[in-house]
Amino acid sequence: MMVQSPLKKHDIRPNLRKVSLPDNKSSSVNKKANRASKSSGFAGLPKIKPWKVILGSIAIGIFGLLYLTHVFATQRLLEEVQILEAEYNRERVQYDELRLRYDRMIGPAEIYRKAEEQGFINGGPADKVIIIKE
Repeated sequence: MMVQSPLKKHDIRPNLRKVSLPDNKSSSVNKKANRASKSSGFAGLPKIKPWKVILGSIAIGIFGLLYLTHVFATQRLLEEVQILEAEYNRERVQYDELRLRYDRMIGPAEIYRKAEEQGFINGGPADKVIIIKE
């Protein structure tokens, strides 16, 4: 026979993990949770199937190939644009030189020189004041 002293108190911590009695509804949920935890290695992480990994790798490879193709095509286009821009700048410089020569040929100084060679007389400035008598 065991006798316990009423003066001695036992320090017993309460059970923090309360186990509920199985109900019909909660037992079906528990069964699903147990099946999910058994099928995956860890309770919270889903198990990844090999065919998904293979399919994901192929998809990433295809997108990577498309990206690299796009990058190389863009670089080729950039080179073409730079070549065309350099050609345009050369043609623009040539056009500006020819335009300057043409402007000199038809400019007033050239016209006055040619007129003097042909014997025309310079009339002087045209800002004489005209006086009208009434």
